[in-house]
Amino acid sequence: MTPEPLVKCLLKNSPIKKMLLVGSIVAEKIYSQIRREIKELKEKKTQPFLATIIVGENPVSLNFIKIKEKAAHKLGIDFKIYQLPGIATEQRVLDLINELNRNKAIHGLIVQLPLPKSLNTQKIVRAIDPQKDIDGLLGKYPAPTAAAILEIIKHYEIDYKNLKIVIVGHGKLVGQPLATMLKREKISPIICDSKTPDLKEQTLKADILISATGVPTLIKKDMVKDGVIVIDAGTAESNGKITGDVDPAVYKKARSYSPVPGGVGPVTVAMLMRNLIAAAKKH
Repeated sequence: MTPEPLVKCLLKNSPIKKMLLVGSIVAEKIYSQIRREIKELKEKKTQPFLATIIVGENPVSLNFIKIKEKAAHKLGIDFKIYQLPGIATEQRVLDLINELNRNKAIHGLIVQLPLPKSLNTQKIVRAIDPQKDIDGLLGKYPAPTAAAILEIIKHYEIDYKNLKIVIVGHGKLVGQPLATMLKREKISPIICDSKTPDLKEQTLKADILISATGVPTLIKKDMVKDGVIVIDAGTAESNGKITGDVDPAVYKKARSYSPVPGGVGPVTVAMLMRNLIAAAKKH
């Protein structure tokens, strides 16, 4: 792994170098602060507790949950998984959410998405107590992945305010909240979704390309210009492996890029834990 000072030096001074935007470095910096806050909470007899609901056995979702569980245990956070079968009724899911909403020992509640198509995702998400919605779906807390992308950009001192940003994917978990965060900083990104008529035409404009669609290798080498900064926030399963939106061939043209896995993912988990601690403090 490239040492952090060298990463920053090369990123700022040598656009020819290929640079990994390593997520674990950024995540550990966040965890250092979180550990101090957890210690303070426990001194006040508050034990942070995160509950996660999963419906079915989506392998990508299960992998995410295990990563969150591992991070929680390392930090000394209580973590419990509530797994329902894929055939669970909507009412069964709602009843479980209501039960966990009432449990005062639980500070954060996640419903792992995507849900089976038979369930009304919007209705289920809205049933979560906003004070416990650490995934940021109801607006009480920052959306973890969107916040993680900005955290990575700022950590590696990328001059994003003076570069053209293109976001591919306008979903509720990443694209929409990220666009909102950038607009608050008076930055107007180009936003692309499934209805964009010529995706390649737009992605070629990007100085910073951020993709969050969950479509494996959607972004091809001929869709980016030389020296682009690529942040891959997409995750899907392909041939039994977790893969991103960006074809690895793109890296040959990129000035810097976040890998999958190991890029945005670790920082997303750290931002999620940051939200949990904020919820525990309010409790």
